[in-house]
Amino acid sequence: MAGSLGGSQTGGSKSALGRFFGGMLAIYRFIRSVLFNLLFLFVLLMLVVALIGQPPVVIQNNTALLLNPTGVIVEQRSYSDPLTVIANGSTGLVNGEVVLQDLLDAISTAKDDNRISSMLIMTDWLQSAGLSQLHDLGLAIDDFKTSGKKVYAWGSSFDQGQYLLASKADEVLMNSYGQVGLEGFGVWQNYFQSALAKLGVNVHIFRVGEYKSAVEPFSRSDMSPESRSNYTQLLNDLWGNYISQVEGNRGLAAGTINDYVNRYDEHLAEYQGNTADLALALNLVDRIDSRPAGLAYLQELIGTSGDELKAIEFQQYLAANPAPFANPSRRIALIVAEGEIIDGEAPQGTIGGDTLGNLVREVANDDDVEALVLRINSPGGSAFASEIIRGELAAFKASGRPIVVSMGDTAASGGYWISTPADQIWASANTLTGSIGIFGTMFTLEESFSKLGIGTDGVSTTELAGYAAAGRPLPDMAGRVIQQQIEHGYTKFIDLVAESRDMDPVQVDAIAQGQVWSGQAALNNGLVDQLGTLDEAIAAAATLIRAESYQVELYEPMLSPFEQFLKQVMENATVSAATDRMASLLEPGPVQQTLRRVEQELDWLNRANDPQHAYVRCLECSGLRL
Repeated sequence: MAGSLGGSQTGGSKSALGRFFGGMLAIYRFIRSVLFNLLFLFVLLMLVVALIGQPPVVIQNNTALLLNPTGVIVEQRSYSDPLTVIANGSTGLVNGEVVLQDLLDAISTAKDDNRISSMLIMTDWLQSAGLSQLHDLGLAIDDFKTSGKKVYAWGSSFDQGQYLLASKADEVLMNSYGQVGLEGFGVWQNYFQSALAKLGVNVHIFRVGEYKSAVEPFSRSDMSPESRSNYTQLLNDLWGNYISQVEGNRGLAAGTINDYVNRYDEHLAEYQGNTADLALALNLVDRIDSRPAGLAYLQELIGTSGDELKAIEFQQYLAANPAPFANPSRRIALIVAEGEIIDGEAPQGTIGGDTLGNLVREVANDDDVEALVLRINSPGGSAFASEIIRGELAAFKASGRPIVVSMGDTAASGGYWISTPADQIWASANTLTGSIGIFGTMFTLEESFSKLGIGTDGVSTTELAGYAAAGRPLPDMAGRVIQQQIEHGYTKFIDLVAESRDMDPVQVDAIAQGQVWSGQAALNNGLVDQLGTLDEAIAAAATLIRAESYQVELYEPMLSPFEQFLKQVMENATVSAATDRMASLLEPGPVQQTLRRVEQELDWLNRANDPQHAYVRCLECSGLRL
């Protein structure tokens, strides 16, 4: 019997070395527990300070509403772990996102608030927004101006999205070293066919739809003629809407903006390269100043409180003006569907088929809800998940209650699939919709493995068994099966649209084939019913149930009690403007933006979890933001 270097052990007693490490482990666990409890107490202390440490916001008379969105404008914030948000030191900026409805609510409330005398739009920290979102903001600003209150805009420089928003102002101020950076719209896509071939990756494409271009990055090295034709028409529609709005807002002659962009070098040469002087001369802005001079001018227009501009940020304004209690006798449910559609559960910012389906079922089980408004901002995704959601919506409709869909910037492919049960579909003229088509992809690595000297072999009872095994070529039978499933999915998509739109399947097929349409074009070809905002879609739902007064109730996935508590604290806490502005320092440069774009284009493959490898997704639609 072998001996033990540590001496004999009897009855399960530990050696001295074992006892030492056991003691160290106990000490480690004790320290970890203490540190965790201290962190928890620290977080609670921060929450208490957030709740009671800030003085109430006092809005003085003759105050300007400061509309200064920081980050990306979204329909619904992506989920963020509350502890992480607090640890990062921000209560006002969650994931660098600003909810569109918060901006709209602030503008609407301030219009009739006698304490608010004007509005100041500051665009420097606005990173991106969708065309339809900016359109909705523009309509809200127009409504604000009907009160007789002035609107001013101030920016260091303006990109296209920032300028569309700023052009709504009565007076636009810009830094004397700034520029109005208009360039037109474009869709530029990276194509990986050659790179995949060099890596030995075989791409198997299954699709229906002549214009369904979501698979082209993996099957081509350039844009197909069909895709080029479709997106040329789409971008011309959107650019036409853009320049029409800007020229109307600024009182410019038709053609001014196209001339400015297409002859930018010639115009700039006339002003010795001075972009600010050029913008002023062409009436794109009303005044150019240094930052101190611009601030002094605004203080003259708006007024001061001490040494500061007499203005209140829109988030602080919302916190000081909670929404009034509505008549609860008639209830309309509002659900926001934002992001890519995937199978299963998913947090906010992504649409999980089960998550959204369960939420619709929750609304359906509430007998007091008389109508449902579904706000969609999605390029689509999993066909299976889209059908799960559509089925739940159809069940709600079967209960005799109406559904109204309001499309945001994008409701394409799977985003349109889930729209089909609606009684009415509303969109913006700039919404990207349609893309009625379906595709599937399979990547096999047999050539990659061969280059690395890795062999793949085995046995199976049938041809299909293990068809997706790494390193194995895709069996012919598996390819035929997937293609048949894709074709069946396309037929189902066409039939759903035909039934919901009261059209012949042949008519639908003519405007389908993966073609992407602007909201205006979709109205013309019968894919949507009306052009309008979310508020107008809600009003339409109220009309369908014959309700003169009603309460809109937002339904969201259930959070844990602790998450809900933290969320409420963060929403009620006073916003720190200095903290929020840190987001602008984190904006990536051109190289990082390019790498991020490539990463985003490939990352959807990691989330592509449809059980039948069938996808109703518009790849380019998620990239058309300003």
